[in-house]
Amino acid sequence: MRLTGLTVRALEELLDSRTRALAAAKWIYGPRAWSQELPTTVPGVAAAAWQTLRTRCTVTEVRIADQATASDGTIKFLIAVEGGAVESVMIPTARRSTICVSSQIGCTRSCVFCATATLGFGRNLRADEIVAQFLIARATAPAHSPAKNVVFMGMGEPMDNLDEVLTAVEILTQSPAPQLGQTQVTVSTSGVLPGMKRFLAEARCSLALSLNGSTDAQRLALMPQTKTWPIEALLGLLRDDRARHPNRVHFIEYVMFDGINDTDADAARVVELLRGVNARLNLIPHNAIAGSPLRASPRERIEGFHRVAAAGGLRTMIRWPRGQDIAAACGQLAQIRSGL
Repeated sequence: MRLTGLTVRALEELLDSRTRALAAAKWIYGPRAWSQELPTTVPGVAAAAWQTLRTRCTVTEVRIADQATASDGTIKFLIAVEGGAVESVMIPTARRSTICVSSQIGCTRSCVFCATATLGFGRNLRADEIVAQFLIARATAPAHSPAKNVVFMGMGEPMDNLDEVLTAVEILTQSPAPQLGQTQVTVSTSGVLPGMKRFLAEARCSLALSLNGSTDAQRLALMPQTKTWPIEALLGLLRDDRARHPNRVHFIEYVMFDGINDTDADAARVVELLRGVNARLNLIPHNAIAGSPLRASPRERIEGFHRVAAAGGLRTMIRWPRGQDIAAACGQLAQIRSGL
């Protein structure tokens, strides 16, 4: 067993005490510098019980292989894990920071606009490796901007590694630490319908769906899995979820490509597609990747799309790139072979 993959429930079984489990979780997941060294004692845990845990558990073998800081303060980490490496990102804002974590080495999907897809698929990450990314990046957040949000928007398709992702979500949101709110954790998907159904049934945190097209034909050209799970099937599931969980918001991610999906007519179609979905639409300018002819929509076109969507009643925000100068922006995480 790996230490950063243990829920409070698992710790309680190992330590034979709820009180000890809470004390251990406070130390394991509380604010401290990342270390792979286990102390001989932990406050609130009997020495003998802690020693038993130390003999049965190991610390996750991850390390920072490299890191880079962007001009806007975003930090990208190359995290070495068993059998490969992944990237994670710390994104600071005026009051809080967001940690973007990866769930796979490479990715199981083939979205044509995403650099990670060029890596192929290595393996699924374990929950302890996912949580360790958060703990490592959290320690670098500015004092005035503590890490309060986690997004599963790094490398990989979370719905194809759902057992480990759900365990990681449970750990991130458990008390007494890290104690993130359910609305502070967002899990993204390219649209894997079976995984989405299970996620919505078992998790209470937010879901982000990458839509990226106003028609199936547009989306299929960008995201091949559309052939298996068309737009209406994906959005129908989100409408059904609204009936069961009326307060849960679904983030709809819409990457904007020049001349492909960015007209006023596209915006009007998106408004209609999202009728009945408790949605917040995020417009994301495409971030260029090597060897791709795709280009971001011009600023004025993005703003025009925003006006049409907002006028149609959609809560809409433009997500301007962060960390673009170190290839840390959306769709750019793929610097594994050459480092940062």
